[in-house]
This record gives sequence, structure tokens and C-alpha cells, in this order.
Amino acid sequence: MDFAAVFDVSAAGMDFERMRLEATAANLANAQTSGTAFQPLRAIAASALPDSFDLRLAAALPRPLGAAIVPGNAAPRMVLDPGHPDADSRGFVAYPDVSPVSEMVRLVEIGRAYEANVRALGMARSMALKALEIGNER
Repeated sequence: MDFAAVFDVSAAGMDFERMRLEATAANLANAQTSGTAFQPLRAIAASALPDSFDLRLAAALPRPLGAAIVPGNAAPRMVLDPGHPDADSRGFVAYPDVSPVSEMVRLVEIGRAYEANVRALGMARSMALKALEIGNER
């Protein structure tokens, strides 16, 4: 068994969860930003089985492919507030389509996924150390 591969998978999982956390934090920070300048962000992962073009492209680039933070394409949430300085001619203000409750649930999910990756990394580490101990007994 190649423990380096297990370590790489756990590290990639933790890195992806960090990206998801950054996107969710940006969404929460901008949930009440008026105007249409902010689009909610999402972290997306690439396919687990890339085709040969993806493999060649990943080898040519200085950083690995696999995940990205992209803006969503949801329409803004329109709220009637005629006294707001950003209100349009009909009195509506555009806010990003961000649900703070959904984002908080996503934060809990991200924390649990990160914790699972840390535990998997810890188990792989302990198995590797145990294999070294068994090898030293001979």
C-alpha cells in the first residue's frame, strides 16, 4: 500500500474544504451588500477521472488542476425598499441570492468534512508507523 497516495488524497480533501470555507465566508460577508456587483461564490471540484487532455494540461501548468472558486449565476434577490440609496426606479434594491441559514449549514458540513480528512490522515499515519515498527522487529 502506498501511504503517500493516502496522504495526498487527504491533503487534497482538506485543501478543497478550505476553498469551500473561503467561498462560504465571502458569501456570508457579502449577503447584505446591495447592488449587483457581488455574485455568490461556489467551490467546485473537477472530475475524479480526468481525460488525457486534462492530464497533459495539468502536467504543463505550475499548479495542479482540480478545484476552483467560481461565481454563481443566480439572479439577485429583489427587496422593496424605496428609501434605500441603491433602490431602482421602482423602489427595489438588488441583493445577492445568499441565504445565511444555508451558508451556516454549509459551514458545519465543511467542518465535518475537514475533520473526516484529518482523521483519515491520522489513521494512515498511524498505520504507516505501525508498519515501520513491524519492519524493525525482524
